[in-house]
Amino acid sequence: MKSAFQYPCLLALLAAILIPRPLSASENSPLDINSATYSQLLRLHGMTPVWARRILRFRPYTAKNELYTRGIVSLDEYYRIEDQIVAHRAHRH
Repeated sequence: MKSAFQYPCLLALLAAILIPRPLSASENSPLDINSATYSQLLRLHGMTPVWARRILRFRPYTAKNELYTRGIVSLDEYYRIEDQIVAHRAHRH
C-alpha cells in the first residue's frame, strides 16, 4: 500500500484545502471580529486556531482592544493582528 507521500498531487490538494491562505490584496481591508468566520480569522497573519476559537466564543466586542483587555488573546497576539481587525458594533433591533 502506498503512503500519501508517494502522491504529491494528493498532498498539494490536501494542503490547499486544510491550510488557511493569507489574505489577498483584495481582502486587505480590516476584518470585523464581530462577524468574521473561523476561517476568516485563521487567515489573519499570526492567528492560531486557539485564538480564533476564543475570539468567536467571547463575542461581541465594542472595540478591538477588548481582545486584550478582556484576556481573549495575549498582548503579543493582539499586536500581531491589531492592524488587520476592526470591531463594528452589532446592530440591535
